[in-house]
Amino acid sequence: MKVSGRPAQRLRLVILSIGVGEPSETVPLGAACVAAALTAAFAQRLSVALVEASPSEAPRRIASRIASRTGESRPDFVGFSLYSWNRNQARSVAEVLRAKGFEGLLFAGGPEASAETFDVMAELDLDFAVVGEGETSAVAAFGELLGRGAGRDGVAAGLEGLPGIALPGREGAFRRRAAPDPATLVSPWLAGTASSRGRDEAVWELSRGCAFHCTYCYEGRGEGGVRAFSRARVEAELDLLVREGAKRIFVLDPTFNWKRERALELLSLFAERGKAVVWKFEARAELLDRSLARAFARLDASIQIGLQSADPEVLARVGRPGFDPDRFASKVALLDAEGLTWGLDLIYGLPGDTLRGFSKSLDYALGLGPNHLDVFCLAVLPGTELAVRAGEFGLRVNPEAPHLLLEGPGFPAADIARARDLANACDIFYTKGRAVAWFFRALSPLKSRPAAFLGRFAEWMAGRDGASARGGGTATAGAAMRSEAAARSEAMEHRDIEAIQLAFLEKEYGERGLEELWPLLRDIVRFEGAWTRAMADGETAVLELAHGPEALVDPPNADLRALSRLAKPRPMRVRLRPGRSGPSIEMLK
Repeated sequence: MKVSGRPAQRLRLVILSIGVGEPSETVPLGAACVAAALTAAFAQRLSVALVEASPSEAPRRIASRIASRTGESRPDFVGFSLYSWNRNQARSVAEVLRAKGFEGLLFAGGPEASAETFDVMAELDLDFAVVGEGETSAVAAFGELLGRGAGRDGVAAGLEGLPGIALPGREGAFRRRAAPDPATLVSPWLAGTASSRGRDEAVWELSRGCAFHCTYCYEGRGEGGVRAFSRARVEAELDLLVREGAKRIFVLDPTFNWKRERALELLSLFAERGKAVVWKFEARAELLDRSLARAFARLDASIQIGLQSADPEVLARVGRPGFDPDRFASKVALLDAEGLTWGLDLIYGLPGDTLRGFSKSLDYALGLGPNHLDVFCLAVLPGTELAVRAGEFGLRVNPEAPHLLLEGPGFPAADIARARDLANACDIFYTKGRAVAWFFRALSPLKSRPAAFLGRFAEWMAGRDGASARGGGTATAGAAMRSEAAARSEAMEHRDIEAIQLAFLEKEYGERGLEELWPLLRDIVRFEGAWTRAMADGETAVLELAHGPEALVDPPNADLRALSRLAKPRPMRVRLRPGRSGPSIEMLK
């Protein structure tokens, strides 16, 4: 690349963002922020384009799209937005570019480039890396590069000593840049480098930083505190998102309710101007109160809460001291009281955790009745405090992204595999199976704790349960079907999962001599399933039931045994239709 050879022509920069899914699913916000800053600073000298790719796209095809995106044979600069999930794929793209004779500058930013800066530069043969929040550092770097007209040979002279910019082989010379003042940052939405059009969901940040210091999180090693964007910027961005027709907005702030007064103010704004939007927030349960719950309830909103573990000692080891199970339960009950949809996160494998401890956390979390429960294996991410202390805690971690725990002192590899099976079983049976309304009603006659029940479900899905082993060829074929279903659960319809739930529950009730309760439970599961599909999927269903709806809709007794004594068999056909105020029930002859 010879910058000085084309003084009157804008140079071309392509920033590559490889998301966790298809480009239509969400917005490449980090890359869009850097693109907005560079475009605002160098509009006359630099043309900035974003290229989005999916994890399944071949590196050679991505490299070809990078070239064609500029309108000429090659761009002058290519930047990579690096995360744990795309590092290897980005490396392959860089290799293809170099193999095709690319002579411009390659650089990277993002969490992986900030966490393992010099390793990343070596892997991708980069000319420099942008470390930390990238807008200010990237503008400084390109100011030098565009001013000096430096190609690959001159990049060191142009960027040496710039805070936030790392050069290969110069670890000792690197200096960090202070986190930028939010008031100085260009909005990617208002600048046009980010848009919600054609997206399933818009990810929107209202602040940067975090008030907490969880050691497994990138935010935990930040400068501390939260830096909020101004009310004027938030209002302008919200109005734009509404004009674009954004249907779903995920507020990216790690703790939306870090400051009660600001959260209430913003929720009031969203209720006023974003009534048609489906909202998702991440919140801290301990900071909830009744007024916040009511403010959330004025929106079509779901709340995600990071529980992570129900063991106070485990949580204290990762920077989350003072966990009180009773207080936590009382806080999430406020969300239930307002009819809100909410979910929890759990992590297995944290320092001090064991399979038994994880099972207890799973029991506690499901006992709270979340609408969904997301369970993850511990990822020891480079750049986090936990990664620095991994040896101290005796954690053995996969060096390949996403750096999942392989084993720990109390969590051997075999137990990690069992925990993974439990997590998958919970995801299929409880979360994707939409079982919250009847889960404990089904478990009560079985006298089973959730983790034990899900463990049996996992064994059954894998075909390792005793009944399958005794059942000969038919049972083996059934086990193979269930195992295949588990493998493709991401693409399964809810009605397919419901069939699996019913098959497993019928087996459980039959083995424990509870056949007399089975027709009622089957009706409840099928009725609730049809109800959720009417609400969530707009589906109309006709059901053949053994009991009337009066035993199934808000039943007079949640205990299945007591309900069976009250609910006399009354076979009938009903139709459930979706409606604005909820599903309607029509009796059929």
